[in-house]
Amino acid sequence: MISAPLVDTANGTVSRLAYSDAEVYEREMERVFARSWQFLGHDCYIPNSGDYLATYMGEDPVILWRDDQGEPHAFLNTCRHRGNRICLFEKGNASTFTCGYHGWTYNSRGELAGLPFHTEAYYDDFDRSAWSLAEAPRLTNYGGLIFACWDAAAPSLEDFLGEARWYLDTIVLVAEDLGGYEVVASSRYEAHGNWKIPAENFAGDHYHNPTTHGSSYKLGLRNGEFAGPQQSHGPFEVALKPGHGLGGLMVGQRAYEMDVRNAQKIGPEAVDFVTARWEALQRRLGDAPAKAYSFSHSTIFPNLAIWGGSALRGIGLFTFHPRGPLHTEVRQNVVLPKQAPESVKAQARIDLGRGGHFASGLFEQDDANNFERVTESTRTLLAKRYPFSLGMGLHQEGRWPGQEEWDVQGLPGVVGPRFSEHVQRHFYAYWAELMDRPS
Repeated sequence: MISAPLVDTANGTVSRLAYSDAEVYEREMERVFARSWQFLGHDCYIPNSGDYLATYMGEDPVILWRDDQGEPHAFLNTCRHRGNRICLFEKGNASTFTCGYHGWTYNSRGELAGLPFHTEAYYDDFDRSAWSLAEAPRLTNYGGLIFACWDAAAPSLEDFLGEARWYLDTIVLVAEDLGGYEVVASSRYEAHGNWKIPAENFAGDHYHNPTTHGSSYKLGLRNGEFAGPQQSHGPFEVALKPGHGLGGLMVGQRAYEMDVRNAQKIGPEAVDFVTARWEALQRRLGDAPAKAYSFSHSTIFPNLAIWGGSALRGIGLFTFHPRGPLHTEVRQNVVLPKQAPESVKAQARIDLGRGGHFASGLFEQDDANNFERVTESTRTLLAKRYPFSLGMGLHQEGRWPGQEEWDVQGLPGVVGPRFSEHVQRHFYAYWAELMDRPS
């Protein structure tokens, strides 16, 4: 029985039990994943009626399935008869799914459409309407981002997204002004590590980059963003209510000018694309005093990571699906605006596979090794006695030295410097709040 608090916000610590204890994990499934909005996919994953994607909400397998009227649904991927999985493929198109055990068949609205031997076995005396697929009661499409929630009493998705909505609306959803998104690359792998470690890393951890990813900078696969002191244009780390985080935020024209220089190496069509995105972004920003251009990483609580940093790299939509306290399944899709030229899409795939956040990329391999070792360190008897430190900038939060010179006027959230752990503190404070709510 866990008695001591797992998170101490006053001192900036989190107990190692949070990452490997079986009781904590079971409570997470009930109080975090069963109650939170979770990202299932983007519209472009399932563009047509009948398109489906098999994914997860917590450990529960679900099917994101667009019905014959074009409406998306989230169904538990389990037959109501004896519980067998009905969808055995990751994605595709189907008008029905038939259970391979006894042949119960469901249509894309989740209805029990086929019941073998209805007369002979059930004597025409069975209420099919009471045995439809279990469906998440809440599903919302936010600008193409599809979220679902099992808690009918949960706040609206808009309230749950909170301060993150501004950044989604301006930076992520700018592609809606460029013909929408399309998937240009996908990856999936199993990792030895607790799901929260990559989630809080993506929420706002620039501090690990010079050490963990030092080889990428030495090889010239990344720019020298850590030369010199904090700049007025960024990068910044931003804590967003209720428990989201965003890092590597760049404001002003410097990141745009860097994109233009890199686009020139690809060709004039790439320059035209970067310029078109810049103009669309300016329209979305309107009269906002702080002109945010991009961010390199973010987390929508609990387990959606949004990765970017450049108009030429696209937007990564990554999910960290828990597979017990010590394992995580990582699913990654990278999307680019449909108007992006093929040369830009091809270069994005090269960058992902070489130095990026894909299974073959140096960044991902660097991170995965650390996440595995960190999780392992939370299992052993003596190590459990010593909490993790989240104290960086604890006493400077909200009043960092030099903050008055930053170009961040009016930006939502608690905007901090590139090296800070205030985002992690906010992430775990919200996690602890959910964990402490009674069942």
